[in-house]
Amino acid sequence: MDLHTLPRTTVRRWQPLALVVAASLALAACGGSDDNDTNPLGITAVKVFGDSLSDSGTFAGLPGMSRTFTVQATRNEPTVLWVEHVTAAYGLGAQCPVYKFNGTSFGANPKAGCTNYAIGGGRINNPLDSGGALAPLSIKKQLQDGAARGWAKGDLLLIDGGGNDAADVVGAYLGAAADKGVKYLALLRTQVSEQALAQVLAQPNGMETAGGMYMQALADGFAAEIRSSALDKGAQHVVVANMPTITYTPRFQGVLDMIAQAAGGGGPGAAARAQAEGLFKGWVDAFNQRLSANLAGDARVKVIDVAGRFTDFMVRPSAYGLTNVTLPVCGADGVTVLPKREFVDCTADALSGTTPPPGAPAGRSWWERFMFADSFHPTPYGHALMADQVIEALDGADWL
Repeated sequence: MDLHTLPRTTVRRWQPLALVVAASLALAACGGSDDNDTNPLGITAVKVFGDSLSDSGTFAGLPGMSRTFTVQATRNEPTVLWVEHVTAAYGLGAQCPVYKFNGTSFGANPKAGCTNYAIGGGRINNPLDSGGALAPLSIKKQLQDGAARGWAKGDLLLIDGGGNDAADVVGAYLGAAADKGVKYLALLRTQVSEQALAQVLAQPNGMETAGGMYMQALADGFAAEIRSSALDKGAQHVVVANMPTITYTPRFQGVLDMIAQAAGGGGPGAAARAQAEGLFKGWVDAFNQRLSANLAGDARVKVIDVAGRFTDFMVRPSAYGLTNVTLPVCGADGVTVLPKREFVDCTADALSGTTPPPGAPAGRSWWERFMFADSFHPTPYGHALMADQVIEALDGADWL
């Protein structure tokens, strides 16, 4: 996702679940599970669709741009993103991007064999000023391009999306006071019919209810595209990660703080903050619930509740080995205890050479188990935790 991250430790380091799973399978002959195949489906390609959570290098090589949207040059390269961990769990080669951006437009990557269609900035409802539905920034278009190449029995599809869309609708809603709702209503009309919109806007809290309708319609369209471009055209194994609750990200926590300040702070500010947070979480929940409902009952699809696990990270960070779930290690606007770095400069070495912020573990590895890289994206450890969840689900379904 985007809104316009593990290096070596001295004592111990996190091991990807894929390695744990592999070890447990190796021990199966000694009286454990009878599952002794790390690739029971014969998966030969992992094909990826989505946004910056999954982009393995569309913008790499351009001035000021990094391979991934997280901490760079960690020792686990090129297995950093959640989709890269899943690919490695199947024993397949490193992910590489299907598209490359040359600074002005997207084209085909001349490197053969790439299967990662995801692009940083990808949206389900891609706006016209970014090329609309015909541009590869549209996740629907990515799926269509994948379908055009055809699906094989050995393909596993990994799909994420919606975070940027949610950020768009929240931003437009918050800007409604300044532009009289022009941008918000225009965005709503791209997914909600005029009749339905008129009916809901005539009701109390209509603007807020309409946001939930938009998110449900967005999920309907996403599920329909997954069905028409993937399932109906022969894809047999599809993993869909639902939308993380973006209100927990540092960027949106900052937005909520500004809402509290605008309401006068104190009790009224806290109430306004809580109301806005509840509204935006409700919109994310509306999307996720509708997406799951639309894809339920199909054995070819596994919907992963990333949002639920992400919430648990925030509530019980120590249970997942997380040492901080609020501060972005690459810094951000308004963060004074760490320097702000673009991803291309936010390297493992740079962070290890930075004085740890107050409350962080001592030593060069202070940053390794923080959740956030910047204000919107996870660290490599955050990606590894997401991969854990997906690999658990794949193993539980005998897909791995």
